[in-house]
Amino acid sequence: MREKALYLIGVLAVVLMAYNLAEIAAQPSEALFYIPLAGVAGLAAVTALVAGIAFLRTRNFQFDALAVAATEVGLAFLAAGIVCGCFLTHAEGGRWWSWDARLTAALVCWLLYATYLMLRHAVQEPSQRAAFAAVWSVFAFLDVPLVVATIAWWKPAAGMRMDWTPSRLLNLLALAMVGTLLTVVRMRQEEARRELDSLRRVTHAI
Repeated sequence: MREKALYLIGVLAVVLMAYNLAEIAAQPSEALFYIPLAGVAGLAAVTALVAGIAFLRTRNFQFDALAVAATEVGLAFLAAGIVCGCFLTHAEGGRWWSWDARLTAALVCWLLYATYLMLRHAVQEPSQRAAFAAVWSVFAFLDVPLVVATIAWWKPAAGMRMDWTPSRLLNLLALAMVGTLLTVVRMRQEEARRELDSLRRVTHAI
């Protein structure tokens, strides 16, 4: 049943993207998806925050697996959004990077969540690794409202429209479905890795 639900989500995502192709062709800037990509990254950050807090309260490693899966997927989407912003900046002004407040805030947020993954690799003991990572996830999320505030306060670079058009809302929905699929797949991989790691520890102890 779960597999069928995942396939259905994937099909719906493809249908939505295909339906939106005409709008994207009419407005080439929409094809860069930088706003919907950032939106999905924000949803992933919220998911990681909730999962991290849930782990700290319950010590259930399924929440840890969800947190790391959501963080990795969110990082990928945010990186793609930053790259799209760079392409648009280059198309408008001939430069690949401008210290636009939105791009800069997004980059700082990406670095904070990248540190989350570095922390996980630095700690070997599973319980400590999950706990430290959960605390860092809560800390990193504090930057997300700052990014949202930056979007509201600062004037965007030339050509970087920040409003939510119907096309972008459809893209957000489709990309959110893709993000959900990737998170579920990555969560299953993390759970399998943790079980294998636990088996190895038991074997070494014997």
